Amino acid sequence: MLVRNVARSAATKSIRIGAVGAILVLLVSGCGGSAGANDKGSREIRVIQSNKHDPTELGAEAGEYLNIWSTCDPEMKVSVSAGEKVAEAVAAGSADIGIASPNRVIGAVSQGLDASIIGASMSAFDEYLVVRPDSSATSFADLKGKTFAISSFGSAGDYATQKLAQRAGWSDDEFKKVTMGSLDGIEAGLKSGTVDAFLWGGHAAFGLEMAGRAKVLENVRDVVGPNAMTVVFASNKMINERPEEVKAFAECYYKASARIMDDESLATQMMVEDWGMDPKLAARIIKEEIPMSSRDGKLTDDQLKGILEATHFTIKSAASLTIADVQSIYKYWQEL
Repeated sequence: MLVRNVARSAATKSIRIGAVGAILVLLVSGCGGSAGANDKGSREIRVIQSNKHDPTELGAEAGEYLNIWSTCDPEMKVSVSAGEKVAEAVAAGSADIGIASPNRVIGAVSQGLDASIIGASMSAFDEYLVVRPDSSATSFADLKGKTFAISSFGSAGDYATQKLAQRAGWSDDEFKKVTMGSLDGIEAGLKSGTVDAFLWGGHAAFGLEMAGRAKVLENVRDVVGPNAMTVVFASNKMINERPEEVKAFAECYYKASARIMDDESLATQMMVEDWGMDPKLAARIIKEEIPMSSRDGKLTDDQLKGILEATHFTIKSAASLTIADVQSIYKYWQEL
């Protein structure tokens, strides 16, 4: 049951080609980004993140757990929800701030979303190399000539697989990729021997290994290079009309993340007691994933370049975007 629940949560993390598509365009054109928007006098900030209890989107739920918001603004109230259509919710005005993969945000902006990235949530590319439990492979180099599962072409796993193959100097005929849909399908392919390996986020990868269904070899963030797994973004309406509240929210978002990063017992308490996570899984996430969370949201030029490269690979409609475009989408919260 643990692995199944983890799989359902993590599967929504896969970055899809055209993730926002026509639905977002309709929302933007039909609502103008104003439907359901708060009155200017309201101090509530509505936040939506991609997945509930996701270690890569730490600050909002940590802020709720720590009841921290009033320390940054005594009148601020924050409501947090989760759902896959984060960009669409912000476009429709039903949320003020979203937390999602940077690829999705940039792709959505290129299709009409009036929003800006205000900081990183997890400022590294958090994907792990996973093989069968009886595999003799100890690193990516041992998998030359093997078959890799991906959820779909253009997904995060597809991008990471291609990136690693390029770094290893492999030609296209020295490895194979097979689309398997969801994480359940990938796991079935691994068990049957149809595929030899795949790349996925730590939450699900660790859960599969704990259940004896897979073996985790390595995190690929250093091979992929500077990047970010998740970012915090806000509608430009929110930024323009309520900049001090956006800054107050971000201040407490990163304050909450830092407290969880610095206090293992507090992190364990939140993940086990509040999130309902298996203690052994929580311990591994605290050791290996939580340290990659951002303490201040700052993104470097190299990270922005990495994000652009990943966006080009995963969202074909964003192929014309330049680094200048990405830089213009990034409005660091401390400088609002």
